[in-house]
Amino acid sequence: MAQYDDLNVSRIFTVGVLAVVVTSVTALAVQVFYFSLTQWHLEAKNANSTYHRQNLVLSEQADRISVYGVDGETGNITIPIDKAIELVVAESKETEKKDAEKKAANVNAQPNEA
Repeated sequence: MAQYDDLNVSRIFTVGVLAVVVTSVTALAVQVFYFSLTQWHLEAKNANSTYHRQNLVLSEQADRISVYGVDGETGNITIPIDKAIELVVAESKETEKKDAEKKAANVNAQPNEA
């Protein structure tokens, strides 16, 4: 019997498609594994962190705004933030009181038109 030299195209196509599918699935699996490991590492790192530098900066800032002093560069006097808030509230109340008095004086000065 004579043997034909024809290629088995359907088998070649099937093997090619399977190779593409296996390669794609493997690439996606490696990518998912990589990102899950990265996320796990970040969570572990954040859980163990103490925020030492950030807490140090915050405490320095809190100390700086809670004492009286003089700014060396500009010569401005600094006061504690609590005192500054009290002064602003008092000034605001005085301004509101003066505005109310002016408004009352203007109303009393104008004759009633009927």
